[in-house]
Amino acid sequence: MPAKPRRASAWKNAVLNRDEQSALKRGALVREAARAFSARGYYNTSLDDVAKQLGVTKAALYYYVKGKEEILFECHLISSDLADQAIAFTETIEGTGFQRVIALARRYLELLTSEFGAFAVLTEIDALTPANRKIVTARRDRFDHQFRNYVAAGIADGSIRPVDPKLTVFYFMGAVNWMTRWFNPQGTFNSQQIAEQFTDFLAEAIRAR
Repeated sequence: MPAKPRRASAWKNAVLNRDEQSALKRGALVREAARAFSARGYYNTSLDDVAKQLGVTKAALYYYVKGKEEILFECHLISSDLADQAIAFTETIEGTGFQRVIALARRYLELLTSEFGAFAVLTEIDALTPANRKIVTARRDRFDHQFRNYVAAGIADGSIRPVDPKLTVFYFMGAVNWMTRWFNPQGTFNSQQIAEQFTDFLAEAIRAR
């Protein structure tokens, strides 16, 4: 017996006006595709796979997106939006550089693993068109630059030991990028536990002795 589509209700339960229905269905499409990209990889996932999970035809998907790359681009934009939100939150924190680094890391992880951010995609950037890759890279660079600034501020005020800010951000983001491959909101660890554990690892790595 064929498997029952897991997300069909998210696709079919649109009962609002036409524009709201379209937005709801496009959102369901993006979420399902992102889950598949994270689990199987972008190149190993087809629109046929996504359509099957939603319980619709592949032709129906083309009403909402032009192709697979458009979905990937939107996933990256969502990830960048979450990063911007984390930065905005951290800017409200008054404290040492260490405290701001940890606040940024924890908030970013909470957003990525929340119900809204669970479908964020951080990998497969090379699959984007040059124009879309440029947009995503610019937004990532802004987040990276601000993250490094917090680390550098912590080194300057003595709350962070003398580490390389660039490598520190690479270390943290490398772990986060891989996390999106295995994290399951219904799995062993919930959003809060993931955020606490990952930020604890980071804190122990950079805290001034």
